Amino acid sequence: MIRSLYGIVISISGDAICLDVSGFGLEIFASGSLLASARAGDFLRCSAYMQVSDSGITLYGFSDETERALFLEITQVKTMGGKLSIAILRHLDAETILRSITSQDTARLAVPGVGTKRAERICFELKSKVEKKFGALLKSDIHGLGLGSIDGEVISGLVGLGFSQSEAARAVAQCRSESEDRGLSEEELMMSALGRLQRI
Repeated sequence: MIRSLYGIVISISGDAICLDVSGFGLEIFASGSLLASARAGDFLRCSAYMQVSDSGITLYGFSDETERALFLEITQVKTMGGKLSIAILRHLDAETILRSITSQDTARLAVPGVGTKRAERICFELKSKVEKKFGALLKSDIHGLGLGSIDGEVISGLVGLGFSQSEAARAVAQCRSESEDRGLSEEELMMSALGRLQRI
């Protein structure tokens, strides 16, 4: 079983990444967060799942183990195969999916290709499962991310502009790590993170 992959990004096309792993060009259908982090020519490490079916072998890639675990849960829902499951993770981040399931927000889950009926089935079949398996993540909030108060305010502001909490937190963390001056003001951090998010 393939659990993770590491190699050089050859190309990014639509919903897939072509990754050179030890000379093999592997096509990986990726989550939205993994697609956003991939750059042609850069090294990329990702969590992965290999699905074997009558139609052949398909590889799916994720930015972390939480996405992978959530993907596997969704594939267990009736009529939800790998392609439809990764479609949800391509349009929504893991936190949004989990909160949508627990709050029965079927409209949010009805991304292109999935539809309302499947979204209702996902909520019905997975609500108790995700509450049990991903309870710690669901209970976390901005202050549980280990970020300072300025970082939390910036994340709140970015969420208010329509970005997900995980996208905002990732952008803030990247801006902090890349800045030579770790004493960025709230306004400077906001502008830097916003610029990064708008380039994605």
